[in-house]
Amino acid sequence: MSEGQSIRIWHENLAAIGGGERLPLAGLTRDAHIHGGLRLEVGGRLVPSLGYFGPDDVCFNTWLEEFWSAALAFESADEASYTFDEEEQGQPAFVFERVGDRAYFSIAEAEYSEGKANPDWQRVEFSPGEFLAEHIRFREGFFATLRAAVPQVAEEWIREHDPRMRYA
Repeated sequence: MSEGQSIRIWHENLAAIGGGERLPLAGLTRDAHIHGGLRLEVGGRLVPSLGYFGPDDVCFNTWLEEFWSAALAFESADEASYTFDEEEQGQPAFVFERVGDRAYFSIAEAEYSEGKANPDWQRVEFSPGEFLAEHIRFREGFFATLRAAVPQVAEEWIREHDPRMRYA
């Protein structure tokens, strides 16, 4: 991270989830989910509440799609907002907002589940340009990790779960 960078995204502790069990990443199949530690740092602070059962239980299948959708919103207009509300398990909603050359991240009350807003995470500022660059860096790093760990299935999993592939 460069000095003064307003947003960072990285992964840690990846595992394959298949048949209701957590397996080493080497157990990945095309249809398996990948869970692990998704680290999103905004304004120098780690975002809480990303995983259902703790910080190392974040579903990357889901967040690949959500980051991609937020990036599309930011690329399409100088004034944009994207909300990820999973609508289950008491998770809050995560809001990415762009207003010109500024962007904001909030943890908001979920519309359909009992997820609560976090008062410490309201409109935390970051750079929209940094988010777009960090999103690309995160995706490339995540896919490189898969290719190194499970070369026999990585490309098939990526084709199945990378939003760019599905909507291209």
